[in-house]
Amino acid sequence: MQSSVRNYLLSIFQRRRQMERRGSKRIAPVHRTLCLIHFPGAEQTTALVQNISCQGLALQADQGYSPGALLHLLLINEAHTASLNVDLHVVRSLRIGNRYMVAGSFVRPLLHEEVVPFIW
Repeated sequence: MQSSVRNYLLSIFQRRRQMERRGSKRIAPVHRTLCLIHFPGAEQTTALVQNISCQGLALQADQGYSPGALLHLLLINEAHTASLNVDLHVVRSLRIGNRYMVAGSFVRPLLHEEVVPFIW
């Protein structure tokens, strides 16, 4: 009986380790962080950053993007005191209601100093 419980707990632990693929913890911004999306062959659109880390981010957009797509983003903090151009490789895009949750990793990892203005 104990071995079956042990095996069950080990299987849950293994699945959990496999599900988490992020290299760093993502943090939800305290204030609204806007994002302008430039995608080749499409109009510029606006999105809202849901969470961000030095490795990547997730945003809420009006349209979805296929995994592997390269997006050129301009991040703007709420106070309009900081902006940052970044490139994002889309990892996943899920439809939630009439919006899309788009998540991906940056082409170039950001420095801590580059992320801070968009978190606080």
